[in-house]
Amino acid sequence: MVLAHNEERYIKACLDSIFTADPACSFEVFVMANGCSDRTEEIVREYARRRPEVKLVSLALGDKCNAWNVFIHETIPADCPGREVYFFMDGDARAVKGSFAAMARALRENSYAHAASAIPASGRNLARDREKAFLSHGLVANLYSLRGAFVQRLRERSVRIPLRLEGDDGLIGALIKWDLTPETNGFDLERIVVCGDAAFEFESISPTRPNDWRIYWKRAVRYGRRHYEFKLLGPLFKARGLAAMPVDITELYAEARKLSVRWQGLYTLTNWVALNQMRSIGRRRLSRHGE
Repeated sequence: MVLAHNEERYIKACLDSIFTADPACSFEVFVMANGCSDRTEEIVREYARRRPEVKLVSLALGDKCNAWNVFIHETIPADCPGREVYFFMDGDARAVKGSFAAMARALRENSYAHAASAIPASGRNLARDREKAFLSHGLVANLYSLRGAFVQRLRERSVRIPLRLEGDDGLIGALIKWDLTPETNGFDLERIVVCGDAAFEFESISPTRPNDWRIYWKRAVRYGRRHYEFKLLGPLFKARGLAAMPVDITELYAEARKLSVRWQGLYTLTNWVALNQMRSIGRRRLSRHGE
């Protein structure tokens, strides 16, 4: 699965990397183009004429969580149990040579794990980000894999992640570590194997490009929102399990009024902005529903 929202600059390189990373592997590639208003879909259609393994799934709603849900529950072929592994990528990432075979091998060698995650091969904080990946056993949306049997469990239990959620990979990683039973299970890091032989590249933000400062600001605000969304979600999961999963994460934003901003250096301001955005949306939802 390749998630793509307005990725005309990167989508061809992303698809090229899939087929060059492990030429001996056989892939079906589903590009989940969600809410695209640029040439992303046109580029994917042109690519698919040369590589029929590539299939475009065009979604009007520009929401990565909805696209993930559609892939899991509507797009995957009916013979899911026969598939060994599923790979997930962002449309602006590029897989490093050998990454898919390495993740599949890691899952074969670690039967306890539900997922294998790749590590970054580029970025301004490469060493720090690699160390964090190994310590936290986290999934990174740029490139990761799920065991076919776990995907089948997601389908059987109708697990859908909330629309508009910022930290989709963080929630998926948490569900894996909880083995889909957060009300009784603690985090089990061994459910995710971090694969040092699998990696992804991406274009880093540069301080020399003025437009990248705006991108960095928006990204920092999104990271703040992700932080507070998980503060709202965590207690609900521990109390009620997957039954607490909202359809849309903004259903919980009314409770953001109970959260507070703590000093986090340069990110204190962007966290404040994120929390106030959530509170504003929460107030509007309450007003619409007469609560």
